[in-house]
Order: sequence, then C-alpha cells, then structure tokens
Amino acid sequence: MGRDHADPVEPGPVEPGAADGWAVPGRRPHNPFPPGAHLVEEVQQVMWGFVRQAEALPTGEQLVSMRHMIDQLEGLWLAATADFSESGELAESGHPTLASWMRHHCNLAPAEATSRAKVAFAITASQPITGKAVRTGEVSWRHAQVIEQALRQVPEERRDEAETSLVEHARVLDPGQLRRVADRLVHCFNRDRADDAAIRKLDRRGLSVAETMDGMVSVNGLLDPVNGALLLTALNTKLRPMPSGRADHGDGHSGSGTDVPRGAGAGDEVRTWPQRRADALGEVCSEWLEQVNTVQVAGVRPHLSVIVDHATLAPRGEAPSFSGLEPAQLAWAGPITATEAQMIGCDSTVSRIVTDGASQVIDVGRATRTIPPALRRAVSARDRSCAGLGCHRSPEQCDVHHIVFWEHGGETSLDNTVLLCRHHHRLVHLKQWRIVIEPDGTRRLTLPS
Repeated sequence: MGRDHADPVEPGPVEPGAADGWAVPGRRPHNPFPPGAHLVEEVQQVMWGFVRQAEALPTGEQLVSMRHMIDQLEGLWLAATADFSESGELAESGHPTLASWMRHHCNLAPAEATSRAKVAFAITASQPITGKAVRTGEVSWRHAQVIEQALRQVPEERRDEAETSLVEHARVLDPGQLRRVADRLVHCFNRDRADDAAIRKLDRRGLSVAETMDGMVSVNGLLDPVNGALLLTALNTKLRPMPSGRADHGDGHSGSGTDVPRGAGAGDEVRTWPQRRADALGEVCSEWLEQVNTVQVAGVRPHLSVIVDHATLAPRGEAPSFSGLEPAQLAWAGPITATEAQMIGCDSTVSRIVTDGASQVIDVGRATRTIPPALRRAVSARDRSCAGLGCHRSPEQCDVHHIVFWEHGGETSLDNTVLLCRHHHRLVHLKQWRIVIEPDGTRRLTLPS
C-alpha cells in the first residue's frame, strides 16, 4: 500500500551537523551542513517531534506545541533562505536581493520581506545566540526582529552581552514587551545612539485626517512616544469600564476587539473597543473646545458648526415631503441626517440665521468695518466655502471680504460680503480680481476685466 502524503514520516539517521542548527560567525566556512543542504530532513525531524509529543496531549497543549513547531519551522526557513542567498542560487534566479525573491516567490509584502531577510542574515551571520533560540523554537522570528534592530544600536564590544540578555527576556515576553526592554537596554548601553533613534522616531510622526467618500472621517498616522502616551492617557481616562462577563486582557483590548458581549441588555456596554476609543476621542475634543480653548479663529471661537434648514429639524409629521428637505451640513464633514442634527441640537447653542424676515441684527451699515460674529455666521452659512473657482477652503479658513470696499462706501452687510481664503483675498486687493454676484445670489471670483 502506498503511503499517504499526509502521514508523518519519522526521519532516519541524520548526518552529523545537520540537526544541530545553522552556521554562526566564524563557523560558516567550516560548516559542511548548512540548513539548506538538509532542509527536508530537518523539517521531518521538527514535524515528527511534534507528532510524538502532542499525540497524547489535550487540545490546548497540542495548540501550544503546534505554535512551538511553527516557530521552529519559521526559524529553519529563515536560515535556509540565508544559505540560499549565499550559495549563488539567488543570483541565478535573477533577483538582486533576498527580499525581492521573497516578495515574488513567497507573496510577502515588501516591508515583510525586507524584515525577514534582515533577520535571516542576522541569525546566521552575527547573532548565534538568537539563531539557536529561533532554531529550537524558544523565540519567534518576531522576537529575533526586535533583537536585530536593537543590536544595531549597541556598541559592537557589548553586543554579545546585550544579545544574551535580550534572548533571555524573549523567552518570557511577547515581541511588544521585548521591544520596550530593548529600548531601555539601548539607552543604558549607548545614550547618543538612543537620542539619535528618538530623533528618527520624531521625524516619522504625522497625522492624516480626511473625509472619505461615504462621509466618514479617516484618521491615520504615527505619533512620537510622548504625544502617543498623551493620547492614550486621554483616551483611557474617557473609556467606560467594561461590564462583567466581557474579557479585558488589561491592555485596552477585549477578546477579539470586535465582538459584543453575549446577552447584552440595556445596561451593558455593547460598543467594541475601537468604537469606545473613537467615542472617547470625540469626548476629549468636545471638552477641550468647550472648556479649555480660548483661541479665536477669524473672530469666532471654534466650535462644532452645523448648518441646517428649519424644515429639516421639524417633527416628522410637520415636515414637508422628503424631496423638499435639505440635509444638515457640518463645517468639516457631512452631510448628516436630520436625526443626527436634532441629537446635536439637544445640547447646543442655536444661532438663527434668517434671510427673509425678522431676526437678530447682522447688517450694521457704515457703522463699522469689523465683521460681527452674527454676520460671519450668516455669510458662512450662505457661502459654505471660499468663492474662488475650485477653492473649497472652509469658512474657518476664510476672511469675510467687503465686495464694495468699506473705504469706497461699501456697507458691512450680508449682501456686500463674501467668503475668501487668504490667497484669493490677496488677489482681489493686489491684482484687482472682481466678485460677481450671479442671479441666484452665488458669489464668484473672476479675473480683472
């Protein structure tokens, strides 16, 4: 009967040197049995060792043993790829680097391939202690990556000492915890290098905030350790306590990070951790704008601004037909529904802007050229953005400009004002560009005649 390919094959005798790992510094030229030369036999040994050990274990311990086997195979694969690179076969494949070969033949992402290639060369050429630990499955390749990055910042004469310490920590810590230990170790061994690394981290900081096609707001970026800690401290202060029955691992994450608790009732927390952090960020921003901020932008203290038609806020039975309703519009995003606008309006200051009928006085004639806050709100609600062609700068980024200059007799009124960003405002005053009022009341910036 032929052997099924899924059946484990217990390996026969292995030639000396093939089973005890890979070459280390100073030994590679003298090691006739690099991992690549006996790859199949070593894989068989690792897998057969798992079968023999895990066969009689309960499921949980089998999974732990399987994880250990995966780490061993990963280490063996990395060592074999380094040997493959140095054997000349890589050059014959047409790829300039091992990372390039990994990308195209193993479908790894560019950053992942580069990281693995660095670890492969490190554990076979300069880090024998790490290499042995990865080969035996005591630590994962992710641990080895952290160690490799840390050792590059340690003085050469102290790298053996540092490597021994980090491998010992790696046996009991996850890669994230090990990275924090490595950062402290680098500070101890070489303060100048640690300062240089801190500057490099600071240079990488950046934050992108943009409205998506479906009206959401995408937040993506990197914060330096200090600002990152400030953000995490603020968010953690706002996070509600988790209800009993929902696992919290003590690191700000629950079970899967997405599941809601089973049997959640009216009093239970049903938000996921990402949802709770998003809500906490909103609360932090809201409280800062409401209680702390004293800065004025264009004469108005920044706040959440919602422009909404009165009919949109009317009760359902009193509102006109659906086709006649305008959605509410946020200053920086949106639009939002009438229901969302009503929710915001429950605890807000409402500024009534009416273009036809009695309202607060916003036209001050020739009394002053200064734009009062009520007039600025009215102009912002009408124009929504800069009048320059193709310019979509928000009201917060614009000046309120007198169409007929105040010094030429123009009034400070709704009809004689328009929103212009600072660039287009300069074009009007310095290049004699003109504001044209269309029949529908739209303001448009045109070239000088």
